[in-house]
Amino acid sequence: MDNQEIALNHSPQIAFVAGATGFIGRFLIAQLLTQGHQVYALVRDKQTQQHQLENWLKDKQVSVTELTFIQGDITQPNLAISQQNWIELAKVNILYNSSALFAWNLTIEQAQQVNVEGALNLLKCISEHCRLDRAVHVSGYMLTLQDHLRQAGVCIDQPEQTNWQRVYQQLGAYEASKIESHYAWIKQAQSLDIDWTVIHPATVISDEVTGEIPVNQPIAHMISLLKRKKMGAIPATAQHYLPLVSIDYLVKVIGYAATETGLARTELLVAHEQRLTLADMFNIMAAQVGQKAPTRYVSLDLLRMILKWKWLAQKLEMSVEMLDFIRTEPLNISQLKQFTQHWHIQESDLKKSLEKTSLWIFQHT
Repeated sequence: MDNQEIALNHSPQIAFVAGATGFIGRFLIAQLLTQGHQVYALVRDKQTQQHQLENWLKDKQVSVTELTFIQGDITQPNLAISQQNWIELAKVNILYNSSALFAWNLTIEQAQQVNVEGALNLLKCISEHCRLDRAVHVSGYMLTLQDHLRQAGVCIDQPEQTNWQRVYQQLGAYEASKIESHYAWIKQAQSLDIDWTVIHPATVISDEVTGEIPVNQPIAHMISLLKRKKMGAIPATAQHYLPLVSIDYLVKVIGYAATETGLARTELLVAHEQRLTLADMFNIMAAQVGQKAPTRYVSLDLLRMILKWKWLAQKLEMSVEMLDFIRTEPLNISQLKQFTQHWHIQESDLKKSLEKTSLWIFQHT
């Protein structure tokens, strides 16, 4: 972070970050602290998680002087936060929600409890106790693909008329819960008269310096499959790709978006401009894990049929839910480019970030 970037984002933030120990959350906290903002981090197990996150930040030479940990849980009444802590939190002016339960093959109840009900509970409780200037919600790039949403049964213009049971059956619990949460979050923010911003990241990879990434991330699983020689073919066709964004670029954008007046009550897609086909992506990843990349293609329709057999899906370590994220249509990042130019934020090198991410998984799994 250079001084020019710090000067541009001069608005003082007293930030509350939910999902603080997650992949996006921890890098976001590092970014905010580096910019000189005050941060409250919500954690469910303060005794353990505070120690882990503070050590992680110190390893990155990030000062934790302005970081305070708050014990709580977004699924509990009043977030399970003590009255004493709520008094201190009254000065919070920016809410960041990067919390999410991510896994394939979740039940509807599991996904909704955190990704829908928990997100709404978080917004409601923070709005009651704090005087927010902005509430920022991290969603996903699939929300920008309107044809995909319509095909899944989402009533875009009137979301309340959506048959969510059908959407969950069509897309799986994780993606469906993120879509339901998106519309519900906006509706509640508007009813509470809170300025909101929704960030739609592409599939997140690590930075071009460390490559650090949790092993439960989708891209990390792909790399692991390549490493273990379990990726025998490329899903889809030569035209398909997986939209990507590096974590360092993403959190810079999120931090600036939170105080950008032009992004109040609107959404922002965050993805790298460069598109790597799946074949190119697998070649880069395979080279870092010492394996040959697959060259054959298998159609998505055939994969969907195969993965309906649970025992075969388990053997292949794949889920039909992951296939929708592989796309052919380009993402419209024109709005993102306008704002990043204004903020003087440069994209990180996508190829280097993917190489470092792959090397990290090779060395740590």
